[in-house]
Amino acid sequence: METVNKINRNRLLKWLPYLVFFAGSYIYFGFFADYILFYQEKSSLFIFSHDFLIENIHQPGGLLIWLAKFLSTFFYYPVAGAVIVSAVIILIILSISKIIGLLTGKDAKIFPFIIGLTLFWLQTEYRFFLYNNLGILLQLALFWLAIKYLKQVNGWIPVAINPLWYFATGGFAWVFSLMLTFCFIFDKEKKGWIKIIALWCLNFLIIYISKEILFFQPLKILLLFPFTEVNTGLQQVYFLSVTGILSILPLISKIKLRVPSRISVSEFTGSIIITIFMILILFIIGLQRFDKKVEQYFHVENLFYQHKYNEVIAFNSANPSTNSLTIFLNNIALCEKDKLNDLLFHFPQSPDGQTLFLKWEMSGEILRRGGYFYYTIGMVNEAHRWAFENMVMRGLTPEGLKMLIKTELINRNYEVASKYIAILKHTIFYRKEANAFEKLLFNDAAVNTDSELGPKKQNKLNTDFFSITDDPYINIERVLANDSLNKKAFEYKVAFLLLRKDYQGIAKILPKFENLGFTKFPVHVEEAAMILSLFTNGKLPSLGNLVINRNTELRWNQYLSVFQQYKTDLKAAEPALKRQFGNTFWYYAFYR
Repeated sequence: METVNKINRNRLLKWLPYLVFFAGSYIYFGFFADYILFYQEKSSLFIFSHDFLIENIHQPGGLLIWLAKFLSTFFYYPVAGAVIVSAVIILIILSISKIIGLLTGKDAKIFPFIIGLTLFWLQTEYRFFLYNNLGILLQLALFWLAIKYLKQVNGWIPVAINPLWYFATGGFAWVFSLMLTFCFIFDKEKKGWIKIIALWCLNFLIIYISKEILFFQPLKILLLFPFTEVNTGLQQVYFLSVTGILSILPLISKIKLRVPSRISVSEFTGSIIITIFMILILFIIGLQRFDKKVEQYFHVENLFYQHKYNEVIAFNSANPSTNSLTIFLNNIALCEKDKLNDLLFHFPQSPDGQTLFLKWEMSGEILRRGGYFYYTIGMVNEAHRWAFENMVMRGLTPEGLKMLIKTELINRNYEVASKYIAILKHTIFYRKEANAFEKLLFNDAAVNTDSELGPKKQNKLNTDFFSITDDPYINIERVLANDSLNKKAFEYKVAFLLLRKDYQGIAKILPKFENLGFTKFPVHVEEAAMILSLFTNGKLPSLGNLVINRNTELRWNQYLSVFQQYKTDLKAAEPALKRQFGNTFWYYAFYR
């Protein structure tokens, strides 16, 4: 009985560091940094179809991407995503330990966890995609199989399967090739140098055939894909360093470090020390790498995609952000709830309008999000163009595909919409939405009464023109020239005039509010009107039949009173005015 208990205790001690590492990683990604999983899930879309598989294996490394997309689709649920991410890293640690154990006959206790902690650190960057760690894991797993089970036929099997492995995992296969090379170097009795020559002749032949006959890709892409600096964040140097270290793992295993007997520790003590070390380092990395601003942005984006516009506004009110994309989405939410010019200056704004609309940009994150502004103001075709170009540049994404479906339904292009819906139906977590869209096909009445698409269709611009993506404000003017009653485009025009402090332009449009169905002026427009009265000796500009709210006049008198207390000294009065009127157009006009 004691022997059994001792065996169980030793087994637990052996696995304790792995369990602690997995638990720490799981808690971090599942409950604190789930925004990483959200971003990566929204960045690609896995389709269960033969065509999708063929599309993803058009070049070496495509199969790895396909597999990573399949696993990433489960990031839809953060708990499941945290299990996958943590499992991949822990399997890498375990593979390294097993490989060193096979090569040296002794278990490696520290080195595998150092690599694992480094990869955990890399994974905490939201742009570091799963396929990077997955690519490393596959190389280590195959190498472990090669040295444990594939030594038959004098070790030629790993050499023979290397071309297929390159086509499956792309540039990551060089890690496997280099590990094999170093393994053969130390295999003197079996003439490892012959295998090395054969291995690299095959590698060069693969690259030549791929470049000249099969794929016609540039040499750099053939050598590195799917590794790119875009999908490793700003950490590509560190990632390449890790892959380089793992490539010489057989060489590293030959390094013997002698530990003086006086500082040797028992297995029990060693496991406890490693476990405590693991907890400490995981905590430090998690604390240092957690990005509150990024987490808040993706929380806003998640609410935005769900059309929870009031929650977007409430969250940003409670958690002020200076991120331009956050404010951009928040302004769309304000416009969708008819509050844009009531609450515009409750949030930081860019005087050049960059928080109102985004200029066309083929790289970065702009292309994926910029079209929502056009969707809001009725430029449905322009919103479609942004979504389509993003699909061409980045591939299918859940929200991009849904935007394509919506715009095609609004435009009554039901045949095209049905094709997009068919794609969405072949996903795991978006079938319900696909079925809802399918019910709208070839049914104008259903589209017209849909809570989202109906108002968008009614607000749709019916006259096409070439949009000016470098100056979106011009597009607003063109929309209003074709549809003077487009209320949301008008609200954006007013917001831009306020940001630019264009008092002349504001004065001209004041009488138009009544024509667009406004029963009262937005708060910031009333505030601008009070400033305009300063230029005309207290006389308000023409307002049509609408009037300025009495409360606005009282607040304006309070503002002037505070200002006069500081003898009209702008600098001296700023702290007091910001405290009482920091969310008004008045403060913005005087101090921004």
